[in-house]
Amino acid sequence: MSFSPRVIALLGFGEAGSAIARGLCIEGGWRGPSKPGDNAPRRVIAIDTALDKDARGTALGKTARGLDVVIEGRYTEALREADLVICAVQGEFAHDAAAAAAPLLKKGAHYLDLCTITGKMSDEDRAEIEKGDGRYIDIAVMGGFFSQGIKAPMLVAGEDAAATVDWMNANGFVATLLGPKPGSASSVKMLRSTLVKGIEALGVEALVTAQRQGILEEVLGCLGDADAQTLRGFITMLVRTHVVHAHRRWEEMGLVAQTLRETGVDPLMTEAIERSHRRTVDAHIAPADGQVPSLEEALKILSEKVVRGV
Repeated sequence: MSFSPRVIALLGFGEAGSAIARGLCIEGGWRGPSKPGDNAPRRVIAIDTALDKDARGTALGKTARGLDVVIEGRYTEALREADLVICAVQGEFAHDAAAAAAPLLKKGAHYLDLCTITGKMSDEDRAEIEKGDGRYIDIAVMGGFFSQGIKAPMLVAGEDAAATVDWMNANGFVATLLGPKPGSASSVKMLRSTLVKGIEALGVEALVTAQRQGILEEVLGCLGDADAQTLRGFITMLVRTHVVHAHRRWEEMGLVAQTLRETGVDPLMTEAIERSHRRTVDAHIAPADGQVPSLEEALKILSEKVVRGV
């Protein structure tokens, strides 16, 4: 099924919305109001409830008008014109945006949810859109609009999302089809954040301690084993070997926490790691033969005997 929208509505005109508008209007030739003589104009409109309410709202209005994008501060009948709606509000306002937009959507309008939300929140947004006549598409933005603009990589999930991905890639986006299940793209982003933001927090804790001890370059320089493989391979290796070596690593983390305290650093992340490893130790899952399991086997053991909670 082909997909060829003529009117795009952006919900939210902050960093994400304005970057997308800039890519469409400047690079893709889209425009704001219809021009005399246009038989089938390709137009971009925007809605942002912060419009002209403060300095930021004034600035985003100026940005929109500079791109020739019609912008309004409330959800109006203008939304009925849109074939494609791109929601780029903050995650905490995603459901409110979906609920406000849903009654105004034309039949078959595609609703692309770019908000940073959980899979469950994505399901709630989809329910609102499908109450009306819209078609919900779950999108996880895997890059940064500030540095990459419309080229920020995106994962796309939803029924019949393939045509949407084709259209996006033909119009300046960088989109990858994840699958037919809405919410799965959002979940991928959330779990990626668990890894990336976890490493970020650990980096703060470890490198502040290293800097205070005068060994920053030495600590950074000892990461060659991680540098020698992909991040995917490194994390996979750690999870597999966790089943075998959790006890030794738990004991080590107790000493690591003591090291941080001696340096005056609160071992917030380190203590959490120590507790996590102790949970594995208490589950008594270490194989008698000391053999490292496959990733599939390790995850099955960890899910059933350590993490549990299902």
